[in-house]
Amino acid sequence: MFRRRLAGVLAAGMAAAALLTACGGGDAADGPVTLKVLTWEPGGVEYWKQVKTSFEAGHQGIKLEMQSVPFDKYPEVQGPYITSQSGPDVMANNAGLELFDRRGAYVPLGDKAAEITKDLVTYSGACEGFDTGKPCYGVPFSYQGNVLYYNKAVLTAAGLNPEQPPATWDEFGTACEAVKKAGKTCLALGLSGTFPAYWDFPEIARNYLSEDDIRALLAGTLSWKDPKLVAVLGKLAEITTKGWANKNAPSITMLPDGADIFQRGDAAFAGTIISDAVNWEAFGKALGDDKLGVTRWPTIDPAAPLAGKFSGIEGAVYGVTQWSEKKQAGLEFISWLAGKENGELWVKYGKGQPLNKTVDKALLPSSPAFLKIQELVAQPTLHAGVMLSGPEADALARGWQQVTLGQLSVDKWADQMQQALERSPTKKQGK
Repeated sequence: MFRRRLAGVLAAGMAAAALLTACGGGDAADGPVTLKVLTWEPGGVEYWKQVKTSFEAGHQGIKLEMQSVPFDKYPEVQGPYITSQSGPDVMANNAGLELFDRRGAYVPLGDKAAEITKDLVTYSGACEGFDTGKPCYGVPFSYQGNVLYYNKAVLTAAGLNPEQPPATWDEFGTACEAVKKAGKTCLALGLSGTFPAYWDFPEIARNYLSEDDIRALLAGTLSWKDPKLVAVLGKLAEITTKGWANKNAPSITMLPDGADIFQRGDAAFAGTIISDAVNWEAFGKALGDDKLGVTRWPTIDPAAPLAGKFSGIEGAVYGVTQWSEKKQAGLEFISWLAGKENGELWVKYGKGQPLNKTVDKALLPSSPAFLKIQELVAQPTLHAGVMLSGPEADALARGWQQVTLGQLSVDKWADQMQQALERSPTKKQGK
């Protein structure tokens, strides 16, 4: 039954893809075309202003109408559009399973995928199963992933060496106790929404999972009752049950609330991302570039094969919706997003990592934090967070909140995660 349904979805996708190659793709014949774009504005407001201005200047027959939604509210807004098969002509989703879960909303790029993305370092996160030989549903233009930022001034005030941040879990625990005694929060954290799945879970998981295990997460064949995944949940729980995070973590989101704690100088560490609104550039402006440090999350098992790696993934993927009557214009826009001009806008205004290989290297920032990130991203591995389905990401956040509040044990959390896996429509039943 599943195979028949999947075959039907792909057949419908192939038919829709054919529309992209038709003259006009269903676009209006007279007057400028207005493309409605749904986004959470990764890179910030100024970057997207530049996107609109630059794209429209080079494509005078197309106007962009941007609908920006806060990241943590995005699924609530996007869901009804998908259900009603109406609304935006172009939409964003995170690379990986989040996009694949919503693939029915997008026109597959077909043979155009390789042509559009020819100058990108990678685009596999936009494709089914992270395989560019399978259907791809949109275009990324940024590289994303997780690091641990730290405030050198807070470490110094706690009697710690700001040039040697904790490298192991035990060292991190010791540092957290020192920071707490100095009157600050150790790790700024917000547990509402999908942030724990994308920003925290992968950095613990790297200590317990192999790349084969991470792919099994994607397939849904790794049970959440497996000792390795139970151990991951246990270490996540330690962060809050040992008092290393702010007490209000269960009731706030990481963006903006958790990030604000760090930006105010009230926390020693913040585990966030390398591109987007809470990257090195925003923290550097708030704290001062000389006070901002960047490192990997501390290792739990230094001997683990992935412990010293960087959890990397393509950033937001923009695709043309199945219901759009302006598919050709939508294709032109997402093709432009993958190009050199937008890559350079992303560097200049978004201060993020571009995927386009032709971006002028002279434009890259000289910030110490940015340069350190270049060292870290040189050793990438699979990003475990984007392998989680929507039900799993929700259960991860909700379970962590309950564990922190003493309402749930780690074993019961694992049970809830397994139930979420079994509710995931695009995954097999975990064994």
